[in-house]
Amino acid sequence: MRSNKNYLKRYLFFFLAMLSLYFLHRIYEVDIYKWFCNNEENKAACMVAGLNYKDRGDQDLADHYLQKSCELGYSLGCIESGKRAEKIGRKKISRLYFNEACRLGDKKFCIGEEVPPKEEPQ
Repeated sequence: MRSNKNYLKRYLFFFLAMLSLYFLHRIYEVDIYKWFCNNEENKAACMVAGLNYKDRGDQDLADHYLQKSCELGYSLGCIESGKRAEKIGRKKISRLYFNEACRLGDKKFCIGEEVPPKEEPQ
């Protein structure tokens, strides 16, 4: 009977540890992505931070992080920024983002003549 209690204690400890990690992640999720974006210039983290802010309704911060993702060379950040600009009726701005996505290699957003590849420093 004693070994049964030990198993229950272990499972309870494991369950509580996992539950704690889940809640810590939910609380600090955006902060983690913001930190990676701002300090490590991680382009994917910038996009995820932008999408999280978009889901929370903070459009200014969403735009900031999505644009930073695009500036760092992440085509998905450019596409998302272009879609957001298109949604509010800013066609010329959205076209700039889509052209940048095309330049970064996403051919679905290339329209008309080929956009020249972005020059890389040598």
